[in-house]
Amino acid sequence: MICIYPADCTDFSSNGLGIVQPQSCTVTETLNGEWELTLVHPIDEHGRWTRLSEGNILRAPVPAAMTPQMNLVTQQYQTQTYDVEIYKVTTQRDPLRLRSGTGTRYRILGKYKKGTEVIVVNKTTSSWYEVTCPDGRHGYMSSEYLTHVRTEQQSVQVDVGFQNQVIESRQLRDQPFRIYRVAPELDKVTVYARHIFYDLLDNMIKSLKPSSSAVGASVVQSLSDACLTSHDFTFYSDLTSTAEEVEWENVNPVEALLGEGGLVEKYGAELARDWFDVFLVRRVGVDSDVQIRERKNLTGISYDVDETDVVTRIMPTGEDADGNILYLPELYIDSPNIGAYTHPKWIHLAASEAKEVAEGENYKSLTACYEDMRAAAQAEFDKGCDLPTVTLKVDFVNCADTEEYRQYAFLLNIFLGDSVRVVARRIGVEVSMRMTQYTYDCLTQKYTAMTLGTAADTLEGSMISARQLASGSITGMKLALNSVGSGQLQSGSVGSLQIRNAAIGSAHIQDACITRAHIAEALIDTLNVNALTAVTAKIKELAAGSITTDDLYASVAMIATAQLTTANIVSADIQWADIEALSANIAQISKAQITAATIDEANIDWAAITTLTAATAEIVNAQMQTADIDWSHIKDLATDTAIITQGTAGELYIARLAVTEANMVSLTVGELVVKGTDGHFYSVSVNEDGQVVTTLKQIVNDDVTDQSINGGEKIIEGTITAGTLNAQDIFADNAVIRSLIAANLDVDALFAREATIAALNAMDITGNEYLRLMVSGKADQEDLDALGERVDAAELKLTEDAIVSTVTGSDQYREDLAAIAAAGGAEFVVGTQTTYTAAWTGNASFQELRDGQQIAYWLPAASGSNVTLALTLADGSTTEAIPCYYGGSVRLGTQYGAGNIVRLTYRENVTIYSTTIAKGWWADANYNTDTYDRIRVGTTLKAKTAIAAGRLAVTDADGCFPLAAGVPFDVTRPVLYCATAVSAGMYSANFYLTYPFCTLRSIDPDFAGTIGTTCYVVGTLAGTVFTPAETCITATVPTEDDGMTYMALGTLTGTYQTCVFPEHPLYRFVDGAFKPLSQVGYDASVAVGETRQEMSTRFEQTDAAIALKADQTEVDSLSTRVQSAEQKITPQAITATVASSALYAFDKYEGRNYCLDSGNEYTFVGNRYQNPDGSMTVYTQKTLAVSDDLFAHSGNGAAIRISLDIKRTDIDASASSTENVYGGFWVYYRYYGGDDGTTLYTTGRGWYLRVTDTNFQTTDDDWVRLRYGPLNLTSYSPVAIAYFALGTSSANGVTGTLRYRNVKLEVLDVWTDWSAAPEDIYGLAGRMTSAESRITQNANSIALKISTSLYNTEKVYRSNTAPTTLYTNMLWLDTSLSPPILKRYTGSAWVAVGAQELKTSGISIGSNNVAITTENFLLQLLDPANNENVLMEMSADGNVGFKELYADEIISDSVAQAYAGPSALYVNASYSGTSDTYFRSLGEAVKGINNRFLRRDVVIYLPSSSGDIYEPQGTQIEGISGPGRLMIYGYSACRLNSYIRVKGCSAHVCFQNVSLRESRPLNGSSRNPYLVECLLCHFVELNGCTLDANNVTYDSVYARASHVFLYNTGLYNALQGVEAYLATANVKDCKGSCSWAMISYASVIIASGTVPNGSRGTGENGQLFASGVTVDYGTAIPVVVPDSTTIQYATLTKSYRGGWRSDTVDVIQGVYSDSGYKSSLNWNYGCMWFGNLRSVLSGTTIKSATLTLYRKTGSGSSSAKTLYLCAITNTTASGAPSIAVNYGAIGTIGRAQQATFAIPLAAVQGLANGTYGGLCLYESKYNFGSSNWSNNYMRMAGTDSSHKPYLQVVYNSGGSAVG
Repeated sequence: MICIYPADCTDFSSNGLGIVQPQSCTVTETLNGEWELTLVHPIDEHGRWTRLSEGNILRAPVPAAMTPQMNLVTQQYQTQTYDVEIYKVTTQRDPLRLRSGTGTRYRILGKYKKGTEVIVVNKTTSSWYEVTCPDGRHGYMSSEYLTHVRTEQQSVQVDVGFQNQVIESRQLRDQPFRIYRVAPELDKVTVYARHIFYDLLDNMIKSLKPSSSAVGASVVQSLSDACLTSHDFTFYSDLTSTAEEVEWENVNPVEALLGEGGLVEKYGAELARDWFDVFLVRRVGVDSDVQIRERKNLTGISYDVDETDVVTRIMPTGEDADGNILYLPELYIDSPNIGAYTHPKWIHLAASEAKEVAEGENYKSLTACYEDMRAAAQAEFDKGCDLPTVTLKVDFVNCADTEEYRQYAFLLNIFLGDSVRVVARRIGVEVSMRMTQYTYDCLTQKYTAMTLGTAADTLEGSMISARQLASGSITGMKLALNSVGSGQLQSGSVGSLQIRNAAIGSAHIQDACITRAHIAEALIDTLNVNALTAVTAKIKELAAGSITTDDLYASVAMIATAQLTTANIVSADIQWADIEALSANIAQISKAQITAATIDEANIDWAAITTLTAATAEIVNAQMQTADIDWSHIKDLATDTAIITQGTAGELYIARLAVTEANMVSLTVGELVVKGTDGHFYSVSVNEDGQVVTTLKQIVNDDVTDQSINGGEKIIEGTITAGTLNAQDIFADNAVIRSLIAANLDVDALFAREATIAALNAMDITGNEYLRLMVSGKADQEDLDALGERVDAAELKLTEDAIVSTVTGSDQYREDLAAIAAAGGAEFVVGTQTTYTAAWTGNASFQELRDGQQIAYWLPAASGSNVTLALTLADGSTTEAIPCYYGGSVRLGTQYGAGNIVRLTYRENVTIYSTTIAKGWWADANYNTDTYDRIRVGTTLKAKTAIAAGRLAVTDADGCFPLAAGVPFDVTRPVLYCATAVSAGMYSANFYLTYPFCTLRSIDPDFAGTIGTTCYVVGTLAGTVFTPAETCITATVPTEDDGMTYMALGTLTGTYQTCVFPEHPLYRFVDGAFKPLSQVGYDASVAVGETRQEMSTRFEQTDAAIALKADQTEVDSLSTRVQSAEQKITPQAITATVASSALYAFDKYEGRNYCLDSGNEYTFVGNRYQNPDGSMTVYTQKTLAVSDDLFAHSGNGAAIRISLDIKRTDIDASASSTENVYGGFWVYYRYYGGDDGTTLYTTGRGWYLRVTDTNFQTTDDDWVRLRYGPLNLTSYSPVAIAYFALGTSSANGVTGTLRYRNVKLEVLDVWTDWSAAPEDIYGLAGRMTSAESRITQNANSIALKISTSLYNTEKVYRSNTAPTTLYTNMLWLDTSLSPPILKRYTGSAWVAVGAQELKTSGISIGSNNVAITTENFLLQLLDPANNENVLMEMSADGNVGFKELYADEIISDSVAQAYAGPSALYVNASYSGTSDTYFRSLGEAVKGINNRFLRRDVVIYLPSSSGDIYEPQGTQIEGISGPGRLMIYGYSACRLNSYIRVKGCSAHVCFQNVSLRESRPLNGSSRNPYLVECLLCHFVELNGCTLDANNVTYDSVYARASHVFLYNTGLYNALQGVEAYLATANVKDCKGSCSWAMISYASVIIASGTVPNGSRGTGENGQLFASGVTVDYGTAIPVVVPDSTTIQYATLTKSYRGGWRSDTVDVIQGVYSDSGYKSSLNWNYGCMWFGNLRSVLSGTTIKSATLTLYRKTGSGSSSAKTLYLCAITNTTASGAPSIAVNYGAIGTIGRAQQATFAIPLAAVQGLANGTYGGLCLYESKYNFGSSNWSNNYMRMAGTDSSHKPYLQVVYNSGGSAVG
């Protein structure tokens, strides 16, 4: 029942205004969103529909969900008092620094001037106090400069917990919905209503800013209390969460709850509503235990699986003690679900808690930070970030009652917020989904649709087929009886069609779509029209043989006879219809008398049917008084009461009868079988004595004949007990078969926990691995005996002495002994774990685990903490889970990620410090944990000869050199990968033992192999010297002995790329097989050959014994050489040698490409650049970026060599604009020029490509390599290289295709082959320029090992005594002095470096500027006049540039500043003061928006009051960009007297209702150029405006290179209304009168509707489309005499400071003081007199006034400051200034800036009539502390300057001028 109540109803216990009887009524609710009702009601004769008016309230049923049960949380506070110690900063002059820790090495957080009071929180040490400063910053200050002042008592509100009150849940009742819209139609009315909760939309919250410590529950109550209008809603909440930066201002409560930044978002709340109760809780709904499996798409069921936001790999970061980014040792954390997706999905996560604190009470170690970072990542996975967003939409109208829909049926019993679990089959993961939206039919009280998802998705309108329409879904159609003859309505849709009293005889309407038709009478024989559209068509008679029409629209149609093949009728009211045959998918008929009907499907509310013949009838609800049914086949009959008069087997067949209650008058049953309480079935009968007897009913073989149960029948029962079951197919979820006897058992899969098979006859059991192994494992006893004899014989021959003698006597073994010792020793073990675990496992080939055993372990999956390793040995035994250690006693954990090789060594009884570890595995410490797919050598190595980057290097006693054919090397030394180029004699730390990729064609240009195979170096081995063969690289192993030795390099990852192994075993073809030389010793004895595996343990022992006998002489020799090398190395010598080496400088630049993105192919077709996707551009050039250091490395542009490939196809330069030129390339550089030499220009130098060039030699593939240069730009005085460009406009006219590729820019004296720029390869810009720093770091690393001297990374020697090893320009920090002094060695003596002093974070030079090059950077630029004023402060990380840059405003040509002001601005000419919302002129209002990026719309409102505002200087709007729109909104009562220019705006600029009149007079005898000018603008709109050019201006609107749109705008009194030049203009419904209405020069003007009166013209092929327009003169505006304008310069300027100053005539505001504020200070009054003003303006009326001032440099703050204006009575500089009126702030002005300010009219009117003598700038006195000046201290230029102050005044002298 749905009732209607009046709008002000408070009692809903009755039915209110009555019950409504709608045709349909649905409610849609979204979680945390809308709750709306839509009701359709007929225009009923009782007038119920009239009660459905806006504001009234509907009470309607909704899903019977439960309100949340919760603990109502109330936050409790107590007031506590405590003492605080106040200290004052007592430095001599300089400010006191606030640091992040207790020492000068900590970061500076701020600086505080002398006299600043701070609160001492804790006296951490005697030297450093923990303090809180007045600005809220917290840190540490030196106690030496702090003096105790006083002790104060403060109080604080302490949160003492929560008070909980249990709110019990209750079931939702019918809910109230307030009507907000009513849409009536001819026969029905549609009503839209919102839940009563939305009454809060009409309330307002002025301001509410909760504390960051306030919990959500208390904020909810505060929000309720903050409503300005009292309300009847009660709010409940259990939120205990808090939030930062929460503030609401001037919003309604609904927006505060649900809007962006609202309470729901900030506190993580969910919303539930019940009448006037509002619940803000942590969770709405409950979790169900139901699981849905995503299946194929079913009609009405749709799944949406979205992986867009899935994250499976998180890289968390923290911050170390120095403020640098901190990464995990393993770098990232993987989700357990990472394997469900095709590739890892990365995200960076900043863990705010993971910040290292090196010391103090807040100490936090790196290990703790790592744990925080891992926990943060795991928390994200716990939240489900690794799961897809799954949305399930269910349309219950279209869900069938079948088995495949059954899993969705339970959804009818869940409510908003409830969750289910859905398995997404495509990726195999389970997600939890919640109902986020539903649509509920209030009449049937059932869901019609719902959405389940992980986010609050909104249901979209779905396409509904005919069979989807529910009963009552087509409304408003009335068909009068017998009103339709033999027509057919097919494939049609009838909307609001009413056909009353219609006689449609034989009309045949094929595929008709009739929206509205109202036809009184129509007799149509033939009507052939394309489209007939009529709102109302009353046709008395229409004779037509036939009607053929594409579209027929009629509100009412009366048709005698209609033959309709296909009709789509939305709604039809037909009194009577005689239908011979009606075929309809769905028809809703109030009353129908049908003789015969064939109906596929019918949804009938009520029907009186005389005779019904139906093959199949599906009746949802049938009320039958009497039904005579000959035969009925009923699948399911559900009835409360069924009365069956007679039921016999011959007359009533029921396949399945489910009866809740049955009243049967007569029932004849042949046999009645019932189920007893014991679970058995009994036959119930009556014996001959009339007694009821039961007989146990069992089914035996004879009861069920063979194949008597077919596939379509079922046996439905919990259990089946059968002695024998003979069935073709048995399907059972659970079958317990005690005994299975089968002559033949043929199954695809048989699963049994235990099966005992006495005999198994099978043709083939090889498919079963287990059975096959069991059978094949039984060997014959004879074989076992023979094998035993062979083993016994072999053992007799094997003694330890004999084995050792045989092995050591081998010449081959002696030759390879050193190689075996170097290459062998570590076995490769692949981990067998498959998931994330700390329990590592694997299989090893050795049979015994011994102390010193080494393995290379492949880690297949991510690891947990505290790793253990359990190995399965060769004999099948398993070691215990042995702990693994990362280093020392630190357990191995997550240091290595999946897919890494970890080298481990097994040790027993190891003592580390005082701890003894019984057994363990230790990881190799030389692994580079920064990159897990490579191993860096742990020290620097010397290059014997130059080694290019990316080459393999080998080593001998003199150093490293490239691996090459014929060049011998020592196999006892490793083969290395050289990552960066190294010059001969230089040292590098960029050598790697293993590396993931290395090209082999740098060694052998023709090499190619098969991916996945091992590649080898081929050569001869003599002792420890390996000499590579001529063809030294191969991936093919020999098949016979070739006398060569093969050294394994790695596995091929490409046809010529390899992954370099960390170890390189040697191989030879020996005894018919290709073997590692480590096996030679084992193959020495033939007898051991067949029993090698059984005897492997003894050989391992022997091999170990032999290894222990290595030559100690080599060790001693190596030790001697190392000691000798250490003695030759000093850090000073290393750095000096490397930094000054010419080879180093050459190698730094050698072969480097300075052109970025150079490897791509760039195509020009017809001398126009073609995009990579094939689309053409209009550009004749393609620019390529260059490296930042090209200019410096090329000697400031002195030598640049260029090489590139080109390919020409069908080039024809005969028509080229420059003879023979078809292309070119250019180096563009920047230089200063212009009259004053300060303008920065960009131009280029390069070469043309001509068809006559001789250096173009065609190759087989038509690509030609060209070389040009060197290019010397120094004669042009370049200051930077801008970019490189391909192509030239000088080749215009060329046809054909020109391609460029492989561009290379070099700076040395030779061209080299193309290679990519380092930035392109590694993404590390400036990588080469940091080489010096890296080498210095490596030198430092060596120095730490061989010297006790300290040498830091800034190359500054720190000591209290001078260094002994000296070189010119060496820096020494003399720490014997306090403070330490930085000194430089001149070559003969140490001298102090100017005024430099070393600081903890860098070198500060002087007091006026700073220039530092360092990796740890702090720059502070101080004001020269006041060192307390920090003009600039920056910090940066040396590797990545500026890390953080804080600025109120960034002013740069490359940065578009964003507008951050209010969205609504107001112009008020009489406003005084400063505001970011109110302005005295339109020009001032747009000033803050010009050249800004608009993220949102901004509106500037002109005054709404009647009158005129004047801006004679005009208004310029320029440079506005972004998606936002700027609107200037005016009012018809207010007229703007000015002119406007809009320039360079890409954002939408709109003038709405602006009345604009030209205020300028004629410029001599010439008109002013424009009233509104649009220049280079994307879209300028004038809507509803009036533009009056006053007959003194040429154009009302002038558009150049812009798009303008004029709508409903009047153009008056101009020579030309709209002039467009190179522009487009749309003129629609405009009016007015001009000499020329519209002129189009090389432009397009499109006019429609009405246009102003005046001529129209075009020029320069311009287009003007104005067909069909009419002229609208509008209301003429009379021309008036413009107001007068005068400019009055100041005739006298003076400043008063206790007396009139004679030292300057500047206009000074505020005060300057070297010693800070004193109460005795005299403040400046900056006065101005305009001696000629009164003679001009006396007796006039002031309309507008502006004051223009110029602020001088060197005064006060560098930022813009506020000006304060006063009027004074003094008429000259005599006596103290007497202020008559203080007008307050008039605006801000920056240094060296001239600005114009609109000032109050009363100020100038007072000057004109003599009330005031002059104007004055004055800042009110206040205490500005120890600063040297007041906040707004500044100087304005006076009368001695070319920038004199002046007033511009618009006035009326009393004539017939404007106003």
